[in-house]
Amino acid sequence: MKWLKAGKTVDAEGTTIIYELENTGYSIESRKRHIPHTNGRSGTWDHTSYFVLKNGQELIEKYSLKDAKEYAMKHIMEGINND
Repeated sequence: MKWLKAGKTVDAEGTTIIYELENTGYSIESRKRHIPHTNGRSGTWDHTSYFVLKNGQELIEKYSLKDAKEYAMKHIMEGINND
């Protein structure tokens, strides 16, 4: 199984990159968002979270791409073992 880059969107709020695991229904959205500074400074800082989805339904948020991929693979393997 291979993760493929399926799309990218860039807008004023940030950047979203979509990765799909071929033939499984699983995908990961890397969402980079601009967060305003809270101490009165102007500008923003960027924060990226990784959301695991199954058939378009959001399952969980992870804080690294590696953790998101591991979560998806664990669920795939559990599904295979439960069949």
